[in-house]
Amino acid sequence: MRMTSLEKRFVNAPGHARNVADHALRLLSRVEYKSGWRYLDVGCGVGSAAREIAATSELAVTAIDVDPRQIEIARAGAARPNLQFAIMDATKLEYPDGQFDVVSSHMATHHIPDWDRAFSEMARVLRTGGYLIYRDFMFPAWLAKIGRHLIRLMGFPSADALRRMAAEAGLSIVYESHESGKMDLIWIKNG
Repeated sequence: MRMTSLEKRFVNAPGHARNVADHALRLLSRVEYKSGWRYLDVGCGVGSAAREIAATSELAVTAIDVDPRQIEIARAGAARPNLQFAIMDATKLEYPDGQFDVVSSHMATHHIPDWDRAFSEMARVLRTGGYLIYRDFMFPAWLAKIGRHLIRLMGFPSADALRRMAAEAGLSIVYESHESGKMDLIWIKNG
């Protein structure tokens, strides 16, 4: 789902974009990554986190978003050899299985009606031994079920659904944190 112009005004504001980038860096610091690893940012918006990660690490960063205008803005602010942006639907990632060492999604899946399909795609393109980093709003299971039927234009991730899907995808939790209705989760993909 593409965000409304009001949502874009908020999420693209410099202060908010800086907070997103800082938080993405803090979560990445919990992962023992290696130089040259491939990093995928799913739902990158204007690319603030992707640019910061590319600038402060030696990761090969790919960032995707479904909104062409967001990617246009992201590309205008990026000029690094280890950073590329692409217009892509998170529910249909155009990459082979196991393509990335780290896959990250930061406050994006609640914008995706089929957020569970996007999560499955993120797990699919993650290599064995790689890390999936995830942050978003968490809804109680009962509210997620109701919300999914009443408001079909957004996603309603729940901790119960995430845990079930992660287990089905062979992911083991290595970090979990709860804060103000949001969850930070990091999994490693088992072989």
